[in-house]
Amino acid sequence: MVGGIPEYVMYDLTIKIISAKITLMIGASKSSTDYMNEGLTAVYYNEFKKAVSKFDRAVSIDPENIVAQLHKGITLGRIGRHKDAVACFDAVLDADPKNLDALYNRGLYLGRMGRYEDAIHCLAESLQVDPGFLDSLTETGACLGRMGRNTEALEMIERALYIDPKYSAALYNKSLILGRLGRKAEAMSLLQDAIEEDSRQSDAVYREGQKLTREGKHEEAIRLYTRALEIDDKNTRALVAKGWTLDFAGFSNKDVFVFYDKALEADPHCTDAWLYKGLVLDRTGMYKRAVECFDRILEYDPQNIRALYSKGISLFSLKRFGAARFYCECALDVDPKNIRAVCSMVWLLEHAKKYNEALAYCEQALKINPDYVYAVSYKGKLLMLLKRYAESLEWYDKTLALAPDNQTAIYHRNMVVDAIEKAKRDSAPRRFPRL
Repeated sequence: MVGGIPEYVMYDLTIKIISAKITLMIGASKSSTDYMNEGLTAVYYNEFKKAVSKFDRAVSIDPENIVAQLHKGITLGRIGRHKDAVACFDAVLDADPKNLDALYNRGLYLGRMGRYEDAIHCLAESLQVDPGFLDSLTETGACLGRMGRNTEALEMIERALYIDPKYSAALYNKSLILGRLGRKAEAMSLLQDAIEEDSRQSDAVYREGQKLTREGKHEEAIRLYTRALEIDDKNTRALVAKGWTLDFAGFSNKDVFVFYDKALEADPHCTDAWLYKGLVLDRTGMYKRAVECFDRILEYDPQNIRALYSKGISLFSLKRFGAARFYCECALDVDPKNIRAVCSMVWLLEHAKKYNEALAYCEQALKINPDYVYAVSYKGKLLMLLKRYAESLEWYDKTLALAPDNQTAIYHRNMVVDAIEKAKRDSAPRRFPRL
């Protein structure tokens, strides 16, 4: 007892106090730049409120960090807090009156608030800094158009298009203005040009993101997917890729499905969106909803192999064993050499405890690709379940030669070694002590 308090309670309190102090020390050790970078990362993951709080923290540590203040304003603007956004840009301009990004964004959000004259004045200041700044030229034209000053609006837009004839924002705004003037054929043609240019640019950025994903650089990839969607928010491939990356990073189904659902709004036949949504639902135990997703694919693509065997796996989890096997076999009917479809049969039969039959399909997969790690490892598991331990050990050794960090194989190999050692002990002759 210490002062009437049990020692274990005192120990607990001491640990908590030390932990709190460490947390404070860690927090204090972070710089303004650290918090700003955390804020930018939160933006890439669409965590806008979190981003604002990080930018706030950066500014509180260093009030002169105008980059953090600028990003705070842009983020506030994205979530509709236009007045607060303008206040951030004002703070930046107090420190740097010719900051081009702050001048443009201040004009942009004043325009969003309907304060068109103020917006035009601010954008004019940005054009004094850079007369060829395309965003400011285009936004000035947009504000003039909303005020009904269509002739002046077109002049500003033409200035932007003279610098870059394919600048999609200018094409889009010119289309709007011509539409108001009743020149509908020209307006529709320009709108199509704008859409095609956005799509082209967005796809180029998306492809760069895919390269980074293949290299395992997911943090960098998601920045490019975000940029691709800023250019074209209906880029279904970028939407699916961002959803997949958020899922990989451990975000909730709700956060992930936002992107799959947006892809499906843009294209109800976006197979990858239905497929990945179904796989997430299956992984999180919502098997009926997963089956519904795979069914949506099969409505318009009845021979989609991934949808067929994925539906089979989900049906197995619903204890509909006959239907499960039927759909996995349907996938193999479409392509008997599809190694993933073959391995889905291995998984299904192993879980049904039909080990010899599963082993036959495993051999089939290995004929297709002798070094397919999943099949090599699964053969080791099936041999272990059949108590053919020496053979199992050989296949787990082959697995680890192909994939040294395969934790599942390491775990099961240890089980096999223990089983072999136990069998040796059990078979050893017993020695009885002499009387």
